[in-house]
Amino acid sequence: MIRDRSEELHTFHARHFAEQVGEHPVSTNGHRSERTDEEVEQLARGARNSAKFETLNSGDISGYVSHSEADQAYVSLLAFYTQDEEQLDRLYRRSGLCRQKWLDRPDYRHRTITHALSKLRETYTPDDGARMVVGGNGNVVSRRPNLYRDGTRDTNPEVVRLAEVERPGLRRYLCQDLVLAAYVTLLHGDGGVAKSLLALALAVAVTGNSEEWLGRRVENGRVLYLDFELDAEEQARRVHQLCDGAGLKMPPKDLLYMSAVGHTTREAFEAARKACTEHAVELLIVDSYGVALHGDAEHARDVIGFHQECLEPLRALGIGVLVIDHQSRLQAGQSYQQKGAFGSVYKGNLARSVIQVEATERGEGTLTVRLRQKKHNFGPLAEPFSVRLTFSEETVTLEAVELKASELAEEATLTAPERVRLALEDGPAYPWEISEITGIPLKTVKNVLTGLRKQGVVETTGQTEGQAQQVRLSVPRPKVYRDGTRDTNDSLTNMYVNKQGEAEF
Repeated sequence: MIRDRSEELHTFHARHFAEQVGEHPVSTNGHRSERTDEEVEQLARGARNSAKFETLNSGDISGYVSHSEADQAYVSLLAFYTQDEEQLDRLYRRSGLCRQKWLDRPDYRHRTITHALSKLRETYTPDDGARMVVGGNGNVVSRRPNLYRDGTRDTNPEVVRLAEVERPGLRRYLCQDLVLAAYVTLLHGDGGVAKSLLALALAVAVTGNSEEWLGRRVENGRVLYLDFELDAEEQARRVHQLCDGAGLKMPPKDLLYMSAVGHTTREAFEAARKACTEHAVELLIVDSYGVALHGDAEHARDVIGFHQECLEPLRALGIGVLVIDHQSRLQAGQSYQQKGAFGSVYKGNLARSVIQVEATERGEGTLTVRLRQKKHNFGPLAEPFSVRLTFSEETVTLEAVELKASELAEEATLTAPERVRLALEDGPAYPWEISEITGIPLKTVKNVLTGLRKQGVVETTGQTEGQAQQVRLSVPRPKVYRDGTRDTNDSLTNMYVNKQGEAEF
């Protein structure tokens, strides 16, 4: 009996004898190919991820859940070098992956190629200069000036003329103002304040094509959760609860997980680095710093070494890193807001954004936490905000809660004039009352009030208590922040905090 091999012959013919449109065809998406098919393949074979290209090009799909996933990975890899849809189609047909589904289903071909192009964050440039990409809002954003070769440092430090580096676009954030792309963000807090759950919820938003998370814009992409504490089963349970709460039927396919339990730090981060490269990961979440460190958290040398050996190679690849960390227990007389991540100050010094989580209210099936950004190297601090988490057996929901003026007045991340003004929004008060509300020393309060009175922002009510005069706002308070930045009409600064001499109030 002769076996019917017509499908295999059809595939072979389409792969090797399909009509060639030309060496430089005009693509259906308006991009003109700058390279021949052979040149694109040669570039892919010479890249750092050439092993991935060769494996897929040979038709080996053993590393993927399905043939379709392998198709997407292959086309996405080639899209870095060419955005010509017709050329991507031809290149796929030349590969060992080519199958009847691709040949007979124009919708499948178009969907696969379109998805690869829509997820493209950067494109190949011959001189490997600064790489640019257009964001979802049409603004040109930057992957940052690429001072590296193929994602790795040169053997020796290289001198670069900054005048010759192409001007970068807008800075990229995976979560507006809070979590930076291509830099380290540190999320720390006491035990039991839902740090890991907040990080997972952000990961679901980034990978689930959400436009925002808790009122802040997010950039979509793949996320890898590198877990040094729990396992896939436990985290999958949490993710399903979060997805149910967010109205998603299933966890996003772009949310990846890797357990580091039982592995050394070097093994775990080397595996994570390879996975990030292979899957084009945009954000790596590390849970948690103390366990991953495998050293003395209070020793600066260990912390700096961990950052340089484990986190910096990821940053060099343009991957954002969000590290979850603990802080020491609050002792009598200590202020929670003043506490940093446990151990060396270099944990915070080497991060470019530092966010503290504090539990403010616990109820039956609910937890309210406050997030405050304590450091931001590239812009003003984001205004503190609260999140209410509601738990059930099946779902976990998150809801942003706007802080009241009196609550914002307690926040040490705001300037003293801002906090004094916030404290007065609830009505007139004496300087000592403002000091109690805000936690600002009485002398500083008096100095601030002197400056605010000269600006016409506050006035006396005529009421006195001893020598203290009661004050109130004389003008409405402008919005402290607008879209993540201070109100441009708000001229108040911290200039009064260090003013010498007694105030008049």
